[in-house]
Amino acid sequence: MKNEKTFWLLALAFIIWQPVIDVLTSASLLLLNISLTVGVIVRVLFMAALVLMLLWKARQSSLARKYVLYLIALAAVIMINIALNFNIKDPYYIASELKFFNKVVYFPIMFVGFSMLYLYFKREHMPFKDKTTAYFLYASLIISAVFIVSFVTGTSLSNYSHTKIGFTGWFYAGNEIGAIMAIILPITALYAIERTERVKQWRYWIPFVLLAISMQFLGTKVGYGGILVVLLSAFFTMLILFFTKERTEKIRSNMLISLVLIAVLAVTTPITPVFHNMFAHLSLLNIELSFGEKEKEIDPDTGEEIEDEEEEEENDITNEQLQNLVFSSREKYLQEMKDQFAEAPMTQKLFGMGFAGNYEEPEPGKTPRMIEMDFADLFFSLGIVGFFTMISLPLYYVVRFLIHFVRHLKETFTPVNVMYGVAFILGLGISATAGHVLTAPAVSIYVAAVMALLMVREGIIKE
Repeated sequence: MKNEKTFWLLALAFIIWQPVIDVLTSASLLLLNISLTVGVIVRVLFMAALVLMLLWKARQSSLARKYVLYLIALAAVIMINIALNFNIKDPYYIASELKFFNKVVYFPIMFVGFSMLYLYFKREHMPFKDKTTAYFLYASLIISAVFIVSFVTGTSLSNYSHTKIGFTGWFYAGNEIGAIMAIILPITALYAIERTERVKQWRYWIPFVLLAISMQFLGTKVGYGGILVVLLSAFFTMLILFFTKERTEKIRSNMLISLVLIAVLAVTTPITPVFHNMFAHLSLLNIELSFGEKEKEIDPDTGEEIEDEEEEEENDITNEQLQNLVFSSREKYLQEMKDQFAEAPMTQKLFGMGFAGNYEEPEPGKTPRMIEMDFADLFFSLGIVGFFTMISLPLYYVVRFLIHFVRHLKETFTPVNVMYGVAFILGLGISATAGHVLTAPAVSIYVAAVMALLMVREGIIKE
């Protein structure tokens, strides 16, 4: 059907427009000062279009019917959540609750939608992996251009209000754009690996380098860690392929280029914003690191060294300080939510406490806030029943993929599976620690596309 093909092609091309939508969202918030942004409108319409297509496909596809049932089950537990918490929570901010649940359902809908999209392309023998890689690359080039132009022109938004250094280009949400860049980065590395036949063709790594430089501008641990993880993954993938498969010039060239980039990252680390920010964070926690040996004091009577007990105590990093360094105060909100959940009635334990838990009337100018650790936020918001309803389908496919990957390791260990796998793992890792992935539509669409592609390509999802 011609119309169906056009729909799926436009749906896949929607990936390219994500950075543009995010810049327009920033303009809506900062220049027009309106909360109903371009991003909200366009993404809700796209989600609705996918749901309508899924319902249309359900007439002839048993898989589509199963997906519809899954979404109905998810909608049911959310409706129970709203009905329960409307009577339990006081105050109850219905607008904030509905806005949050709109974000919650975005990832599941995107996942089932992209699964049907890739199944259609696979059935029609269309190169969906190449198209997806190209569209991710185009998105990365737009993001890099925005960062570089905004930085050069001095119009970049700041990622931090004080003490720390960081820039977000023309993107409003620093955490979200950081997660997006980390998820896209492995795909730009895959693009380079697939096209680089010899070292002289290093130009294919330019999009990767541009995005990596932009990630350094952020000044976040997520940005720096994402670059390091991707480069190490690329290097070790090439190294393993070199010793287990063909020792081609292509593999040697990519291995050498990735190794050189690792060295460049190591050498330039001391001048990066994240390096400065780590010390700024340590200073806020009253932690002082000494890199040189302090001159020892000698007792004039005994001739022995005098131990500086005060210094030893200062240099001991407590568990609380370490958690704060890693989670940036999220651990405090996590503990608060755990306490609320423990005291909540059984109905809330089963179906969730909704947006931001059992919040109280906030101070003027403040609003209830989430933990910003997605899995924890989803668990406490949806409850035991709601949480496992939501993750049941993605978890089922992930487990099946892992079993398939390990059982057929010789065939499945390819740059495509590794790099797309790294993108997915980075998405989950950031989701668990820094949040703004599974509960952020601007980010979750990338994770959904990556996951769906892996599952369909390896035959885990099939009609």
